[in-house]
Amino acid sequence: MPSKADTSLFYCHKKGHTLFVLVYVDDIIVASSSTTATHALLQDLQHEFALKDLGDLHYFLGIEVKRNQEGLVLSQQKYASDILSRAGMSNCKSIDTPLATSEKLSLTDGDKLGTEDSTKYRSMVGVLQYLTLTRPDIYYAVNKVCQFLHAPTTVH
Repeated sequence: MPSKADTSLFYCHKKGHTLFVLVYVDDIIVASSSTTATHALLQDLQHEFALKDLGDLHYFLGIEVKRNQEGLVLSQQKYASDILSRAGMSNCKSIDTPLATSEKLSLTDGDKLGTEDSTKYRSMVGVLQYLTLTRPDIYYAVNKVCQFLHAPTTVH
């Protein structure tokens, strides 16, 4: 998951053209209203740095990018599907509310998870936290399980 320290966004609007440059560690995404401006920027950068142009953006930091007539559509659908696969839940039925608001979770309910299972739990909670960027409907449930990261049990 990216942090503010890892990511920088630069914006330029000049002569009726807009240019965005997103830098994440050693990856750069360039989006512009002008292909000429994009090519000029990439040529300038190539004089200073070793660059590899991977073409059009399709998937970046868990976000799928698709182009349509109106512009770009950003989605975490593939990311969510990958989470379900990783958890062995690909064939589960969907529900509107993943956790009832009346559900009371406790530190003492259930058996404490072992080291390996605790690590898997924390990892899954982390990827679910990132998913809440585009899925606020799961925020309540994810927030609840976050409260038990230090000592997860079988109930959590």
